[in-house]
Amino acid sequence: MVEEKNIQNRRFILGQYFTRPEICEHIVSRIDFADAIAIEPSFGSGNFIHALAARNIPTIGIELDRTVYDEALQTRYACVTLYNANFYDFSYETHKRLIFVGNPPYRTPAYSLTTHRDFIARLTRKYQVPGIREEAVFFILHTLDLILQSPTQTGEIHYIVPLSIVKNNSKFFQRFKQLLKEHCEFIGISTIRGTEFENVAQELICLSLRVCPHSPQETVTVDGKSVSLDTFLCLQQRDIIPFQKIFRKTYLGSVPCESLLMSIVGESKEHFRSRLCALIRAEHLDRQSLYEHLQYNGRFHLKLFEKPFSDPAVQAKLDILLSYIANIKEKPDILQAFEDLENYKEINGRNHIHYYFRCPRLKQKKNFVYELNPHPGPSFYFTGNPSHNSSDYFGFCSYDINRNVSPGANRTVPLENLEENLTPFFKRWWRERTEEPFSTIFEYIQYIAKTSWYKRRKASCQRFYFGIPAFFVPRQNRTLTFEIPEITVDIPEDTSIQGELNLTT
Repeated sequence: MVEEKNIQNRRFILGQYFTRPEICEHIVSRIDFADAIAIEPSFGSGNFIHALAARNIPTIGIELDRTVYDEALQTRYACVTLYNANFYDFSYETHKRLIFVGNPPYRTPAYSLTTHRDFIARLTRKYQVPGIREEAVFFILHTLDLILQSPTQTGEIHYIVPLSIVKNNSKFFQRFKQLLKEHCEFIGISTIRGTEFENVAQELICLSLRVCPHSPQETVTVDGKSVSLDTFLCLQQRDIIPFQKIFRKTYLGSVPCESLLMSIVGESKEHFRSRLCALIRAEHLDRQSLYEHLQYNGRFHLKLFEKPFSDPAVQAKLDILLSYIANIKEKPDILQAFEDLENYKEINGRNHIHYYFRCPRLKQKKNFVYELNPHPGPSFYFTGNPSHNSSDYFGFCSYDINRNVSPGANRTVPLENLEENLTPFFKRWWRERTEEPFSTIFEYIQYIAKTSWYKRRKASCQRFYFGIPAFFVPRQNRTLTFEIPEITVDIPEDTSIQGELNLTT
């Protein structure tokens, strides 16, 4: 049972983003439910349930949130059975096919890592996909597990998920996508605009899979067009060297919660401390007073607050931040930590210096994302997962780089002991092509990021986890429009990352 009082914060914690009825209807209309039972593992507003019941399809609906579940009970269908339960506690046996359809929660870190940590650990060990913290991935894994344990061992999955799940080329997600290829036939993939969902900005797809023995699959239908499956999944890209094959270890910058623990452009460290302490001391904090405390010279850190105070999105965000502050105040003597100026750290923004409140005590028992890079220091940072239209960030920082300063996940590479952090494969690749010292790899990365090659790669992949071309561009040829030949390289499996800190996926 989730006890958070306001519905916006509860939805944020659970990763709830409800699907519009016409989208549900369209997805359900394309599925063959003959001799099958439909299962909706997180039915939320019930729009998938309504679409299934309209076709008189035997359906099981599961919903964790008691409030949402009680609302759904007001509409009864003879062919539908509803359960107020956690999907990870659900099991079912039948000789009919199982067809899972729905919109799994999107949440990183996953809520289940606080409620079902041991279960998730066993599941990821079983399928050998460690290192992922995305709730939608765990839903897919449990769904796959239920189908493979059923008497027929066949079924289908039709889930709305973030596009980044199939575009992420980190070693953990690469293994996850290979797992899907091993067990599933890709029926098709359809783009769904994130704007169709309240408070969702990322790109979404409907991922349709058939769990069954199948021959190796080379193509998949994406929005009605046949494309290479491996290309779409960003697998076997031998024409690039991904950052994971360059560096043994990279780190994600620290992640403070929303705009609350970030300073505003032009704000001094002392003023930022004073503003946060006033919030922690306040006995009767409401939306209006919080809105005023989030400003400095009429400016906010979060662009959302540039909208009018009365805007529903602003009101919802203020409710979320109020719940964060209430959660912070529950920690004994936390005001002392906020008063300590040493806890306010300087970081590089794109054009400005920012400060953020950095306190390990906030990592424990909180209802918001707050992670810290355990190895801050002089580093090179780069955009780890830029989408086709996002801004790119490359440069050097003296301490830490922060995710909430810019879009995407900025990764850092420590400057100290650089050669020890390079993979054996990359060191051989580099030495065979240039006499430049290894330290110039950062200059080379910055050059590649400005080329037309990089822009085309971002556009074609939609979400490109940074890499350099397999062809080395000599210094004398480095123009931004230089045509990089399409060549491939063999990257041995033993050159994968030895260790990678994934604060968020």
